[in-house]
Amino acid sequence: MIIKHFGIASAVICLTACGQMTADPGSARTPTERPNEIMGVASVIDGDTIEIHGRHMRLSGFDSPERDRQCANVNVYQQAVNYLSDRLAARIVTCRVTGKSYDRDVAVCSVGGADLGDLMVGAGWARDWPKYSHGAYKDVEARARAAHEGIWNLDCPDDLWGDRRYD
Repeated sequence: MIIKHFGIASAVICLTACGQMTADPGSARTPTERPNEIMGVASVIDGDTIEIHGRHMRLSGFDSPERDRQCANVNVYQQAVNYLSDRLAARIVTCRVTGKSYDRDVAVCSVGGADLGDLMVGAGWARDWPKYSHGAYKDVEARARAAHEGIWNLDCPDDLWGDRRYD
């Protein structure tokens, strides 16, 4: 036992040097994390928002249907949430924080090396939002539309986002 053999001061020095203790315990990161990166198992808040370690992340560059949106008797909001939940399935998610929006971080996130925007937009449960993505998911959305994936297989996809503009 370190404390027994070397005293409390030595134990604190060792813990600090070994990276086990920081001045701000809330700022402790795993060895692979960077200051603008967060990693962990995520909970799905909605189709474009997740939570990791108590931090809400607005997934950058795409938008999924809002709560209570229905199309052809399909709860498309719930379908988007379910799809994202299935993709994450208690796996480690890595997010690179790029900004803030209201009380959430905005981040580009991936699971198993796959970008969550590519997954959601590619499956048709979200759409590219060029204002924020600069067209990053434009081609992915075009392929999903052409293949009639997710919402693009329904009769009312343009009504799912209300008055939001995507140009």
